[in-house]
Amino acid sequence: MFSFLSRRWPKPRKAFTLIELLVVIAIIAILIGLLLPAVQKVREAANRATSSNNLKQLGLAAHNCADSNNGILPPAYTENWVNPAAGHMYSGPYLGATGTAFYFLLPYIEQDALFALSGSPPSMSVYNNNVHTRMIKTFQSPSDPTAQQTTHGWGVASYAVNYQVFGNPAHPWGWQWGCMGANNLSTIPDGTSNTILYAEKRAACRGGPNGSNGNLWGHGWWNADWMPMFANTPVYGGNAWLVPQSRPTNANCNQFQATAFSAGGCLVGMGDGSVRNVRPSIAQNTWMFALTPNGGEVLPNDW
Repeated sequence: MFSFLSRRWPKPRKAFTLIELLVVIAIIAILIGLLLPAVQKVREAANRATSSNNLKQLGLAAHNCADSNNGILPPAYTENWVNPAAGHMYSGPYLGATGTAFYFLLPYIEQDALFALSGSPPSMSVYNNNVHTRMIKTFQSPSDPTAQQTTHGWGVASYAVNYQVFGNPAHPWGWQWGCMGANNLSTIPDGTSNTILYAEKRAACRGGPNGSNGNLWGHGWWNADWMPMFANTPVYGGNAWLVPQSRPTNANCNQFQATAFSAGGCLVGMGDGSVRNVRPSIAQNTWMFALTPNGGEVLPNDW
């Protein structure tokens, strides 16, 4: 006969002790600590891939733009009232418009509608209809912490043009009117595969145009005076050849230098449309040789 008293009931389950709980938490924390660097590396790699693709698009856009204008690259900057007869040294196919090289590339990066808003010659201008305030995804690097929003209402850029190619280094006024250039992409003496067109560059720096402004100063993709540009020898002199700055902060950012957004280096777009990584250890002379389109130099081994 079954006895209720003789039935075996399961023993109550023993709960975690405080020590066991702390051990589990510690193990989870260690695992998270091990995984975070891997996640960050994956994210950084993805950001660099996006940035590389942007530079590739800009390189192809430069070729398409030049092909549509007798081989002539767009100027680093020009204004619709520039008078070549007055010594402004620009008389190329882009005369009659106001904007930077990035502005003239808009139709070649699928921004035809935005470019159309700027009007048509002789009044074509990046300022018309607030075109200059627009944020263009192709001009933004996800690795750039300052390129996710407008600065001072400007549309900013994480990339800059090489003044030695898009500008006119021979012009003594090299900052504004000297920004004009008329280089033929198909006849770069040093070869397009050896000449840098673009480089990554922080969209905003603390310090303002003369290093005296305490605000975060933005580089508009459209702007003449503080546009994304590097290697401007008429203005910066020897400082124009400074190698890319490695991951600067607001406090030490130099708005006249290209920027390495990661420890791996700075991505640059070459004249042949390819994208290269410039290591932080590159020599200043090597960097300078890769910037000049007609220097006749042979790039050293650290390139």
